[in-house]
Amino acid sequence: MRSPKLRDYSYFLDYIKHLGMLLFAISMTTPILGLVVFDVETEIVEGDKVIDAQLIWDKPFLPYVAGFVILMIHWFKFVEVHHSMKNINLNQILITFGFFFLLCLYPYFEMNIEFTSDQPDSRAIFSGVWGLLGIFSYWKLQHAKKNGMLKEELSEERIKVLSNEILADPVVALICVGLSYISFTVWLIGMIALVPIVNYVLARVSIRAGF
Repeated sequence: MRSPKLRDYSYFLDYIKHLGMLLFAISMTTPILGLVVFDVETEIVEGDKVIDAQLIWDKPFLPYVAGFVILMIHWFKFVEVHHSMKNINLNQILITFGFFFLLCLYPYFEMNIEFTSDQPDSRAIFSGVWGLLGIFSYWKLQHAKKNGMLKEELSEERIKVLSNEILADPVVALICVGLSYISFTVWLIGMIALVPIVNYVLARVSIRAGF
C-alpha cells in the first residue's frame, strides 16, 4: 500500500515573498505618513497656532526611530530566512501569516505612541506587539529548520547566530514591558541599548551550552 503523497505548497514561496515585502514597506512608511496627514488636518481644522505648538521637535520622535530600526532588522532577518527556504508546508504558511498579522498591527501602535507615550500601558502594549513579532519570527525559523525546509547554503552555525539575533527581540521586549512602568526615558533607552547586550549574552550562553 502506497503512502499518500504530501501536497506541495512550494509555489506559495513567491507569493509570501512579495506579500512580505509589501507589508514591510507599508509598516515602515505608515507612521510617517500618519504624522504628516495628522499635522495637515490639525492645521486646517485648528489653525496655524495649534500646528506651531506641535512641531516635529515637540513630538516623541525617538520612538519612531527605534521602531523603524526594529522593523529594518526584522526585514533583513525575514529576507534571509525566506530566501533560504527550499519548500514550505501548511503550518509554516500559518506561522508566516501570524507574523504578517503582527506586522500589520505594529505601525498602529507605533503611531499611537505619539499621543500616549506618557501612558505606561501604551508603552507596554507596543513592547508586547514587538515581542510577539520576534516570537513568530523565531518560530518561523525553528519550524523550517526542524522540518528540513532550509537550503544547505544556510549553515548550522549561521542558523544558531540568526536564532540568537531573533530571540533577542522578544527577550528585550519582555524587559521593556516592565521598563514601561518606570518612565518613558528608561523604556526608550532599554529599547535601544538592550538588544545588542541581550544578543551578546545569548551568544555566550549558546557557546557555553555547546549549541
